Amino acid sequence: MNKKELEIRLQELKGFSDPDPEIEQYRTPPWLAASVVWKAHMEGLVEGCRVYDLGCGTGVLGLGAKLLGAFEVVCVDKDPHAVDIAKENARKLDLDIVFKCCDIADLDGQADLVLQNPPFGSQKKGSDRPFIRKSLQLASVVYSFHLSKTDRFVRNYVESCGGEVVDSETVSFPLEKSMPWHQSELEEIKVNLYKFKSR
Repeated sequence: MNKKELEIRLQELKGFSDPDPEIEQYRTPPWLAASVVWKAHMEGLVEGCRVYDLGCGTGVLGLGAKLLGAFEVVCVDKDPHAVDIAKENARKLDLDIVFKCCDIADLDGQADLVLQNPPFGSQKKGSDRPFIRKSLQLASVVYSFHLSKTDRFVRNYVESCGGEVVDSETVSFPLEKSMPWHQSELEEIKVNLYKFKSR
């Protein structure tokens, strides 16, 4: 499967029907999910590996990893409704995925890679911190999305958690109108895709 084929498969997935604004349930666009999963795959971090998708939402990152040959994928979200959608999406693609409905603070285990698009902290300041901390406890390599304007904080917090930012790139993240306060049908926000490593 190449990158374009991966994107096409991920476009088949169901999104949120009633997103929860408090935990910033924004759908990761299939093209962007395919891009990050493919990037990790090309670095040898997906095929035959154990991958965690933290705050998985509808499961697009984890399912993408499984499509590219991950040995085991664990999708984690504290919202039962989101987990139900992710399970439905896994069935649609006929993928064997481990699902855990819990707060990530209660999660343990070991992975080769964590993929995550955590809450940006726009509604609840600091809501991305537990994801940074937990991801570095679980895996030696993490790919994570965060608002570009929080770059300095993210880098400092990763270091305080015993990790280091080894790569980052800025992308435009399209937010479709899904929350009551959204004014326009589509808004582009600047987001950084980080690669962290634990020390």
